Amino acid sequence: MGLYRACDALQQTISRLYRQAGIKLGSSHSGRRSLAARVLAATGDVETVHTILGHQHLDHSKPYLTVDQDTVRRAFEQALG
Repeated sequence: MGLYRACDALQQTISRLYRQAGIKLGSSHSGRRSLAARVLAATGDVETVHTILGHQHLDHSKPYLTVDQDTVRRAFEQALG
């Protein structure tokens, strides 16, 4: 039970820091999603993202793996080169 309270307190602290920085709807998960998306766009390597997120199973990382439309467009253009 103590671990859950510690995680909850950490989440509240992160959310407060986002609000203080003027970032609406920021959370530890939104930060992790942003990091995962940027690493994926930079490297194209799902394993690297998985390792950075620290998940035990790759399936746990999948919700964090989003690809923005600019990345899709650049990949498409590069493939047609």
